[in-house]
Amino acid sequence: MGYSGVKAMLMSVPPFVVSTVGLTLFVISSDRFRERSVHTVVGMLLGLIGCAVMAGSSDPKLRYGFAYVCLSGVFAGGPLIAVRLAGNTPWKASRSFVLGLNGWANLAGVIAGQLFKSSYAPSYSYPLTVTMILTAVGMVGFLFVRGIYILENKKRRKIMAGWDEHNFIEEQNSSERRGHQRYTWIYGY
Repeated sequence: MGYSGVKAMLMSVPPFVVSTVGLTLFVISSDRFRERSVHTVVGMLLGLIGCAVMAGSSDPKLRYGFAYVCLSGVFAGGPLIAVRLAGNTPWKASRSFVLGLNGWANLAGVIAGQLFKSSYAPSYSYPLTVTMILTAVGMVGFLFVRGIYILENKKRRKIMAGWDEHNFIEEQNSSERRGHQRYTWIYGY
């Protein structure tokens, strides 16, 4: 769009403000429906659409407009993924480890810095294409894990369907199965 310096920095503010509103709406909806995976995948889909338009268009105004779409979706993933991981990891020590490992996702900024070089300007088609591929792989991964959680929860509900109060007490006091190994543990997805 031809902006530089302070004006270019100021032009980055509106997409981030809109993405903050998008993030808030995603999180509220996710809490209301008690669902994380589909909300994360829809956010990733918005990011994918935004990247696709930015990679395929040469119109700077259209590209700028779809930066709003892209950021509105991708910002939602961080908090939703952290909540999903925390809710499905039972022990304090392992929960800290898993969330710490998730924090390493911040290395994506380092990778992006290596991909989005000025030599790819002004279209940045190559880095945007790499971003779209990684996003698509992530979407498939989230849906796969969601499917695994759904199947596991069905299996556990089937096992518990014939239980009486004694079985539930026995399961609660079991030292053989703890945390997510217990049949009473239901995964959130």
